[in-house]
Amino acid sequence: AIKSSYAFDVATGKEAKRLKAMEERAAAKKYFGKTKEEWGVYFGYTWYRYLLVIVGIICVCHIGYRMIFTPNEDISILSIGHFDVDVGVMEERLKNKGFENPFVNTSNMVVPNDEGEVNGSYADMTSTVLFAANPEIVITDEMSCKYFFDQFQDLSMFYNDLSVRLPKETMDKIEPIYCTEYENAMLSVEYLESMAMDVDRSELAEKSHEEILIGLKITDASLIRRLGYVNLWPKTEPTLVFGIGQSCKDRTKCEEVIKQILLEVN
Repeated sequence: AIKSSYAFDVATGKEAKRLKAMEERAAAKKYFGKTKEEWGVYFGYTWYRYLLVIVGIICVCHIGYRMIFTPNEDISILSIGHFDVDVGVMEERLKNKGFENPFVNTSNMVVPNDEGEVNGSYADMTSTVLFAANPEIVITDEMSCKYFFDQFQDLSMFYNDLSVRLPKETMDKIEPIYCTEYENAMLSVEYLESMAMDVDRSELAEKSHEEILIGLKITDASLIRRLGYVNLWPKTEPTLVFGIGQSCKDRTKCEEVIKQILLEVN
């Protein structure tokens, strides 16, 4: 069968073309073992990997610049969820409240969901880098918030204080969001399994089922727009969930910023 195939290739001219191609490749100038055409094909199939590296470098340099050349940031806010954000709106708002050098950043991150949305190719990397910058306030949405469970501080005492200080009609429009370590771990497991990855579920048994108050949710569409957010979930009404980041050391400052926003809820 092999001889018959070879004879067919010779008869049809395929063998001659193959030999000619081999001779041309042998004579062609090579760069690190590949011809110019071969490098073109290689980059045609692997360009996205280099894009990921470039985006990662840009994010790291951006964070590094902020940390080295603007060390006197007086507050930092990360908005991470499936929304578009005009960070200038929040920056201006913070400056009007007396903050001289606020650091506001955002990442459009899609987490496991039932609405058919897909993450950008470098969303995970960007989000990891932005969390590494230690945001003091984390703003997300109802669909996303539990995915970031380990990035939030417990807001129980803050919520109790708000219940005393804010009008009842305002508190009725603020929903506490609770999550457990187990829920968060299950989300991660389901996310990895959705990408056809093998996951050891045995570790789930070690996760706590204790509920932690991780965020305060609002659904006031008008206020959400005024804050510069545009919801991108196709089937879910706009929501924002406000939390305090694990890296926040001045909770009084962060709580006051969140409280001033909640006071505007209608």
